[in-house]
Amino acid sequence: ALFQRRARGLVLTVAGRRLHEAVTMGLGHIAGTAAELRRIRRAGELTVSTSVSFANYWLMSRVAKFRAAYPEVQLRLVASSPVRDLTASGIDLAVRYGRGRWDGVKAIHLLDNHVFPVCAPSYMARRRPLQSITDLLDETLLHLVEYDRNWVSWEAWLSAMGVLAPPRGPGLEFDNYLVLTQAVLDGQGIALGGGRLAEDFLARGTLIRPIEALLRSDKSFYLLIPTDQPMSEQARAFHDWILAEARERTV
Repeated sequence: ALFQRRARGLVLTVAGRRLHEAVTMGLGHIAGTAAELRRIRRAGELTVSTSVSFANYWLMSRVAKFRAAYPEVQLRLVASSPVRDLTASGIDLAVRYGRGRWDGVKAIHLLDNHVFPVCAPSYMARRRPLQSITDLLDETLLHLVEYDRNWVSWEAWLSAMGVLAPPRGPGLEFDNYLVLTQAVLDGQGIALGGGRLAEDFLARGTLIRPIEALLRSDKSFYLLIPTDQPMSEQARAFHDWILAEARERTV
């Protein structure tokens, strides 16, 4: 018998506790071995984890320069939700957005960030120039549903600017930053953009800032390095490259 029925439920017998300990030890050994196997790299392989948005709107336009400088490195990009245990997931380096505090990693500041309104030139071509922040209340505002605690909503941004936003009027809502960005590029309205994710669009002129107001974010992009594994030569190369690339960016 592994269990005894009590008034408040089941409890383990002595035999049940012994089996529980054995199973726990076995599963722990399996998990540890699996993590160790995932850490085994092919020669020159490097795995970097970022968010989908950062990979799509900042990293991909620059990564060709890294590959040209280090053609021997087999780069693998993992663009997904945050991974808690980088080493166990086979990840050498990661880029995350936050305040620089994560367990089990060394966080190196990469890029500051600002949040400001952006739109397509085609949208403003049929509108009068905005003279003040309150003029935004008469525009079609594109909203990102607050599924991400890092995201700044229109209500929060306007409040920080000293403007009380009325109840949300007609507009568009999205639950995905990539889809939101495409709607902005299509001229469907004005959205809040992260300065680092929008800087290439602004440089090309495919997006513009209809008003100069901006909110300096208290969060930044960081390069994360696992502290429970040595940094490989290829990870060091990427580390040095992306920090140098970040220093070339202007606010």
